Amino acid sequence: MELMVTIALASILMFIGILAMRSFLMSNREANTAQGVRSALRAASEQALSEGRTYCVYFTSTTWTLYKSDCTVSANKAGGVNQVDDTSITLSSISFPPPASPVTNQTTSCPTTNHCAYFYPRGTGLGGSLQVVRGSKTYTINVEGLTSRVSMA
Repeated sequence: MELMVTIALASILMFIGILAMRSFLMSNREANTAQGVRSALRAASEQALSEGRTYCVYFTSTTWTLYKSDCTVSANKAGGVNQVDDTSITLSSISFPPPASPVTNQTTSCPTTNHCAYFYPRGTGLGGSLQVVRGSKTYTINVEGLTSRVSMA
């Protein structure tokens, strides 16, 4: 009888441990996705400044891709299609609106309206934000237009 009680208690503890580990892994995947998006944006900003050319990061709900110059030209792809780590994680509230009036020598074309983050050689960027979402947890990634600073909250 004591052995049966011990096995039952061990089973309950293992079940609780498995649930906690699953939650930890899901949270870790979401954090890795948010950090990957932030890193891609920072890399695009740094490359634009150091190479003296425009870079663009194009977002869909599950992917992000780095382009040289213009996001609408597939030959300009500079970094492969990166995907979210888990199907329960999405990129949402993507908003990188172009300026109200076009700026000379500044490209803002995008395959999907407001889904392209542009970084320019003079150290500026197309300001905007996006969210990495899984259930109730959300990471917000912001790009400041004037300084092209990328931050995550």
